[in-house]
Amino acid sequence: MSAGSSTSDTTAPQLLLLGRPEWVGGAEPMLFLPERRFQLLALLALRAGEWVARDWIATLLWPERSNVQARSNLRHVVFKARELPAGAGLEANDHALRWDVATDLYRFDAALRARRPYDAIALRRGELLLGLDDASNCALTEWLEGERSRFQTRWHQAAIDALATLQAPQQRIELAHCLLQSDPLDEAALEASMRAELELGHVARAEQLFRDFAHRLAEELGVEPSRRLRDLLDRTPTHSTGLIQPAPGGADAAAVPPARSPFIGRKSELAELSRQLAQAQTRLVTIVGPGGIGKSRLAQCAMQDVAACFAGGAHWVELQDLGDTASVLARLAQQLGVTLNAARDPVAQLGAALGGQRVVCVLDNAEHLPDLPELVERLLAAASALTLMVTSRVRLRQTNEWLLPLTGLPVPDEESRDIVAASAFDAVRLFEARAAAVLSGFSLSRDLAAVIDIVESVEGMPLAIELAAGWVRLLPVREIARDLRQTVDLLERNPALADAPARPQHDSLRAVLDGSWKLLAPRERDTLAALSVFQGGFTRAAALAVARSPLPVLSSLIDKSLLGVDDAGRFAMHPLVAAFAVERLALDGGRATELAQQHAAHYAHAMAALAARAGADHRPLVEGIESDYANYRAAWRFSLARGATEWLALSCGAWRTYFEVRGRAGEGITHFQPAVDLSAQGRQRQSLAADARSALSRMHYLRGDHQSGLAIAQSGAELAEQCNDRRALYRCLTNAGSCHSAQAQWGAARPYFERALAIGRDDGMAMEIAAALNNLGIIAKNEGRWDEALEHYTQALAIEREHERHAAVVRCLSTLGGMHLSRGDWPAARQCMEEGLRLSERFRIDFFVPVHACGLGEALLEMGELDDAQRHLLRALERARSADIPMIVVNARANLGRIATLRGEREAAIEHLRDAARGASERGWSNMCLHVAMLYGEWLRAAGRGLEAAQVWQLVSSDPKADAGMRERARRWCDALSADLSPSVLAQSGAVTLSAIMDRLLGSDPTVDDPSCAPGP
Repeated sequence: MSAGSSTSDTTAPQLLLLGRPEWVGGAEPMLFLPERRFQLLALLALRAGEWVARDWIATLLWPERSNVQARSNLRHVVFKARELPAGAGLEANDHALRWDVATDLYRFDAALRARRPYDAIALRRGELLLGLDDASNCALTEWLEGERSRFQTRWHQAAIDALATLQAPQQRIELAHCLLQSDPLDEAALEASMRAELELGHVARAEQLFRDFAHRLAEELGVEPSRRLRDLLDRTPTHSTGLIQPAPGGADAAAVPPARSPFIGRKSELAELSRQLAQAQTRLVTIVGPGGIGKSRLAQCAMQDVAACFAGGAHWVELQDLGDTASVLARLAQQLGVTLNAARDPVAQLGAALGGQRVVCVLDNAEHLPDLPELVERLLAAASALTLMVTSRVRLRQTNEWLLPLTGLPVPDEESRDIVAASAFDAVRLFEARAAAVLSGFSLSRDLAAVIDIVESVEGMPLAIELAAGWVRLLPVREIARDLRQTVDLLERNPALADAPARPQHDSLRAVLDGSWKLLAPRERDTLAALSVFQGGFTRAAALAVARSPLPVLSSLIDKSLLGVDDAGRFAMHPLVAAFAVERLALDGGRATELAQQHAAHYAHAMAALAARAGADHRPLVEGIESDYANYRAAWRFSLARGATEWLALSCGAWRTYFEVRGRAGEGITHFQPAVDLSAQGRQRQSLAADARSALSRMHYLRGDHQSGLAIAQSGAELAEQCNDRRALYRCLTNAGSCHSAQAQWGAARPYFERALAIGRDDGMAMEIAAALNNLGIIAKNEGRWDEALEHYTQALAIEREHERHAAVVRCLSTLGGMHLSRGDWPAARQCMEEGLRLSERFRIDFFVPVHACGLGEALLEMGELDDAQRHLLRALERARSADIPMIVVNARANLGRIATLRGEREAAIEHLRDAARGASERGWSNMCLHVAMLYGEWLRAAGRGLEAAQVWQLVSSDPKADAGMRERARRWCDALSADLSPSVLAQSGAVTLSAIMDRLLGSDPTVDDPSCAPGP
């Protein structure tokens, strides 16, 4: 359901989609048949409450027809659909169709939003839209399969979540059985079922489930059950009843094996590293060493040891999937919870946000970023309390860089070959621990000589040791040692066989990786190679959708140390293992291309689904993209390279929202420009070109480059009209109007907003109507047409209230309150700002808390309630600084200066005004500069310098870049003062400029009289 839907979460469904579609909203139920009229209603029901473009529907239902023919067919089908009892509510206009119907799919989503997963999964009666396929329509079939796959993924996750909420073992058994019927290889469901049986004391039943599962795995995948499942039975006393506890974290934790094995070795390095980090003077630490040597693990342990020394927090920033320093800054800001303003230096913003509390950040896997040393230097200069710990294969060569070089773990020398001496060496201890975890009953004493040979062959490299230890279930240790030694010797004699590795340690690792590959089952090999298509890790659902990799195979690769998984269930490969897997996949070029296409399609559709479910609340969308940013970015880039119009179009809107909300407009420009450069031949490409221009123009607007934004928006509007893409046209028109408005070109902006409003009204798009009305209200207010502005604001607010779009409601209250402030209606302004502040706090709309606090403070100031005004303004200032909202920082400082002026606190007042002037001048905000100048005039008058005050107010009242309310106030103040000044004195004084006023405020002493002015009365 969209925001425009009239359906609530408790409305009984009229249409069942989860299974064979059936209309149950009338006197008699009616099954949907595989006919065009039913297919039309079904696809509209999936987007219930939203307007769906006729062109898109026509292309989907009649892909072989021209647009004219397909639209003609669609008109006929709409007529036939309306004849059905179910079709009475079908709405249509010239451009789109809508059916606002209550469905079980909407109830499913509502239950998930309410965190009632068990209620959600109970709604499924079968496959989504079962029976509506058309074998002759490949486009419709592909669309249906995609929708079903995405729903099945969500249903499965909901079922896993439901398992975690069920206390009764029998209920968990029944739900797990349901999951296993859907997917017999669902290891998470099997583990949940086994645990529940063991809780009930049914040990034999649990063992039978395990045996059946092991047999199926061997037959279908050629792998064995995971160590996690084996350990579950190994630890079970066969005579006990009810002693087995649920998995930690509930059934969700059962979905993946443990995330981390114990850290072994490096005691001296860890102690020295922790000691250095604890010292305040240590600003930059670089752990340097070859890949696989254990740099990241050591950094993680050090973070835990020294966390108490850093009151500002400890943060981990993974760099492996990032390609430039702009992305590094963005991820660092994300980890620190800092929202960046696209128009300001991000390094300076991070420095200001970090403050004086000590913070440590780990920059992991940094060697591939050549510009990182310069960025590190700037960060450390901007944030005096920041400490950086970098893991890299090369040093940064920075001043005061403390280096910790890592080599292999110590291996036994010739004098330490007995079991007591050898088992004290870290390399041997690591092999023993990993081998014992894989093979129950592993004996170090029995195979000591072979183990020493293995760790010597790999020169103590931890990653190589862990991989080799994973072989012990398949090969005797002596055979592992012999094969490994022979392979390493061959590589050292002929490095070309291994693409001439740059370091000796890589020879041994290559040997281990080659050996691991040979021991994998065919399905494991295919899976490991296929998983290399992912960037920065992946989820279980993505692995299944893109690489067709079921959980048992993932678990098997984890047992062999070729794959890792974190506590959240996210999988990843070590960079060196990933590079090896990429090489193997490249040997089959066709398979590599196919996987890249599947990857791009999956993430494009996933992005579109995120945007559709997010609605008016952008947080789920932004958080969803950030959780898998590298894969979304890789999918976008592949789609660009292939000119994949459909995939680019699916994700364009989500990317636009992401870059705007995260304040990353600069990256957005780089992101969207290649899409704008694609050929615009053909209707679909024209639509993409228009949408990409709407996004690119928005990014330029946010960056303050209004001329570029205007030109791009205008060209996008032309393309949108050519291909009749109404949504892209609306966005381009809005952006063009916003670019004019930002330059105080109110008259030029108005026609764009008026046309956008007409489009929204013609198409019945409530959100677009409200936004256009709000924009027109801003124009009317700035031009002094108060009644018109009030009407626009009131209508926009009513629409947003009706659809319960809380963020939009508080935005409208802000603009309406601002209009009342400009008009001088202080009580009305106070009422708007108080309500907006209350709603912002209630619904956690953090951006608008300082906005409304500032507006409320200004209203109270005008009403003479200076103490309360100061309290709200100080709160606004603090929150705006934290959230980096410079406009509110400037406005709050200016109004605090006015309070100080009214109290006669001249020095405090001028400091506030100076700070406000600096912020407005640096950003070129002419309207805000005029506002500060006007308040400086009030300070001048209070200081007895009336002539200077009058000159300032004359400037403000006549400057077209000042809004109407500001001009009117300056005129009133000037008129009141002019009664005390003779006309001859005013005539003799020269005109003052805004730049001159700003120069005085920002000069060494703005309190000194201006010698060009005669003294005031």
